[in-house]
Amino acid sequence: MNWYSFKPADTLFFRGAEPMKIGENHTATAHFPPPARTLEGALRTTILKQNKISIDQYYDNNIDDELLDIIGPADKQAGFSIIGPLFERNETIYVPAPYSWYFDKDDGKKEKVKIYKSRLIKTSLIKTSLENIFWAKGEKGELETLGGKWIPLSDLYSQNNIIFRKEINDFYHVENRTGIALDRNRSVRVHHLYSFSHARLNKNVTLIFGVVKNLPISDNGVLNLGAEQRFGLYSKIPDIDFNKGSSGLFMSISQTAGTKQANEAVVATGKIQYQGGWDMKKGFHKSMTGFFPPGSVFNQKLNDNFIKI
Repeated sequence: MNWYSFKPADTLFFRGAEPMKIGENHTATAHFPPPARTLEGALRTTILKQNKISIDQYYDNNIDDELLDIIGPADKQAGFSIIGPLFERNETIYVPAPYSWYFDKDDGKKEKVKIYKSRLIKTSLIKTSLENIFWAKGEKGELETLGGKWIPLSDLYSQNNIIFRKEINDFYHVENRTGIALDRNRSVRVHHLYSFSHARLNKNVTLIFGVVKNLPISDNGVLNLGAEQRFGLYSKIPDIDFNKGSSGLFMSISQTAGTKQANEAVVATGKIQYQGGWDMKKGFHKSMTGFFPPGSVFNQKLNDNFIKI
């Protein structure tokens, strides 16, 4: 496992899955932070560049077998996996809050809240056809999931039930950018403009991510990430210690594809996120896939992005 920080040189743009049709929709939203597979693609490109391998060589698998094993064929997944990304703010690491943790709705937008962790109860106590039921009870009244918020990594494993929470906009803000439209020949489309939502990290905030394999890249360098040729500097950082939890449950700190196994193992989650993408080798769109959001909780570890809570 190797961990890296990433500091963008400017804004970043990760387009959502909604279509953009001339005359119908000239705006596009952005998703932030980027999903793990976007970072995966960026690192594959970096490996090619730093090892002086052309894109044609890569498409033809005309590269060293050991390197191909790491990067993976162009039409398949990479031979490594990405953990995160997470945020680091003022030297504190923040992770997605578990959807199985709750707080009193009356606490509103307080930064410091008391949490209630859902726990497994015996189904013999109530009439149900379900094998497992998780239950959380507050003190004031209605509860609201902490999922969708961000919490310090230290609070994830703290025995204290009072924790700090952050909203996503504590880490970045949105800047709207408007530009010209281009046709397939990269010529300007007359009378057409498009507007995009770019993300700019707030002061003293960086992205951090892990890589489950030793990559053939330098410890520091330039990483092109996202659309519109955006880039920044990456640097190797000390390892981050996870998996100190003892609840028997696992939380995903990145998106989790909605496979049959994931659907059967999920305990608590939020709104499903849909993503597609672009297959550069085929020159065509990837199929749309549904993902459980970061912070979703499962009763088993499905991949490297799962940590004990």
